[in-house]
Amino acid sequence: MGMCTVDMLFVVPQIPAFGQALLASAYLRQGGGPAATALVALARLGVATALIGSVGDDDDGAFIVSELEREGVNVDRLRRVPGARSRVALVLVHQQTGERGFAGRPETCPELGPADLRPDELEGARVLHLDDATPGSVQAARWARAQGAEVVFDGTWTSDWLGELLPLVDVAVVSEPFAQAWAPGCPPETVVVRLREYGPRLAVLTQGSRGCVVADATGLFAFPAYPVTAVDTTGAGDAFHGGVIYGLLQGWDTTRIVGFATAVAALNCRQLGGRTGLPRLAEVTDFIAGHPPLRPVRLG
Repeated sequence: MGMCTVDMLFVVPQIPAFGQALLASAYLRQGGGPAATALVALARLGVATALIGSVGDDDDGAFIVSELEREGVNVDRLRRVPGARSRVALVLVHQQTGERGFAGRPETCPELGPADLRPDELEGARVLHLDDATPGSVQAARWARAQGAEVVFDGTWTSDWLGELLPLVDVAVVSEPFAQAWAPGCPPETVVVRLREYGPRLAVLTQGSRGCVVADATGLFAFPAYPVTAVDTTGAGDAFHGGVIYGLLQGWDTTRIVGFATAVAALNCRQLGGRTGLPRLAEVTDFIAGHPPLRPVRLG
């Protein structure tokens, strides 16, 4: 359950200044959004997925829906809001490093609240993946837990509803911008330990090419990242979430889950766009087999 966008990606040598014109070396229009892209990652890995969310009834909304359908994501629970404007994001990708900057056109679709949702929309789900803390996501998490599903949270933005949501979360995977806003000045180890104190049994802070910091019931660990030449880092975190959820569905331990998710994220950085490089299961298996195992370092 979460946000979906249209991403307009331009590969540029630098951020253009006002009054300056630059020629992009590549361009791509593609569907995006944290939860939506994580579901595409899972669909490519062979997992049945469905998205709860909303888009406008404009051309961009139609594009978002068609992209998800093409990837095999069930869109029966995706609302098309009459007269609303779908979210569009401009993504400037640095051609030397693959790092990116964003500018978003706000959507005008109303946020899905508790009254817009039904518990039967979650029936049969083993995992509910959320990319924001809202009244609607809190209600969905309560229903999911009551039905025996696990709840995974993608921490990208802070919210006044985090205190309500986190006790309902089984696995929290958060970004550095989230950590800086949620726990200013705290080291990564403190962030993941503090997340676990709210209730999640597994907490992960992703750090891009520097790997991630992880806390679970067995301790506190730092995991490296797989070396990869990045073309575009858009969607790497979303791919990581998809990999984590895949591992949860297999019943793996933390080390295997994080190693698999790290490989999915690395492979996704090979091509332009948040979804272009998302791998199939055989690609991930081959990639992991062709590299030395990731060795976590115990912290503290």
